Amino acid sequence: MDNRATRSRPKPGSRTVHSQILKPWDMMNPKPSPAASRPPFAKARQVALVLLFIIFASLAWRLWDQNLLNSEGVLLAVREHPLLAPVAFIGIYALAMLFMLPTMPLNIGAGFLWGTAVGGAFSLLGSSLGATLAFSFARSAFGQPFARGFNLSLLSRLGANMEKTPWKVIAFVRLNPAVPSGVVNFLLGLTSMPLRTYVWGTILFSAPLCLVFSHLGQLTGGFMLSGDTGRLVRIVAICLGVALFLYAGRHMLSRRQGAVQQSANTNTKDTEQPR
Repeated sequence: MDNRATRSRPKPGSRTVHSQILKPWDMMNPKPSPAASRPPFAKARQVALVLLFIIFASLAWRLWDQNLLNSEGVLLAVREHPLLAPVAFIGIYALAMLFMLPTMPLNIGAGFLWGTAVGGAFSLLGSSLGATLAFSFARSAFGQPFARGFNLSLLSRLGANMEKTPWKVIAFVRLNPAVPSGVVNFLLGLTSMPLRTYVWGTILFSAPLCLVFSHLGQLTGGFMLSGDTGRLVRIVAICLGVALFLYAGRHMLSRRQGAVQQSANTNTKDTEQPR
């Protein structure tokens, strides 16, 4: 018997979670499993979302009862709690990122409450904190089943740059508003990307969009307080048009890439047939 083959064979139970950090090209063909047809931790996520909804609904009702949901009331509450308000905002933003909820309204609201620079900084802190928590959770033992529950086609297209220049991958997903940040945070945690690269890349390349949306929130708040609703409606219409354009472009790009991938798979099968 060859001793080298015996030494290279892993012992049962000797592999650790950290040694199994998946790479995108290793996750392309996961073994079929009953859990693969449904999102990972679907029930836990649904329960968490219901609890968050109940908490936010109760808070909104209390604020409404105290007449604090108008713009003047919210600004007054932020001024009366200069330390608690930013901490609460950053925590809510991080939880929204962790549970893959839309964060653009929070970003715009930060600009309305604190202005472009300060609001953008608070949004960046909350976004980076939530993204790091999601990345670390996916890399833990609890996050390994996520490899069977997500569509990994995005990482397969980025796999060539994952090892050589991981910061370019971070730049692509953070500077592209059409890429869902919540899902990407978990997917990148399933790869071999270093945590340090992920953190500084997220902070650096998330800053531009945070500042842009915070500036939009500052403009929106100014129009609301000054009563210039006509200009506000025009800006909202432009933003909706841009969002629709990005969504349509993303959909067309996905269909085109799917067709190219299917054609490549067909050609590969044809070349592999024995002559």
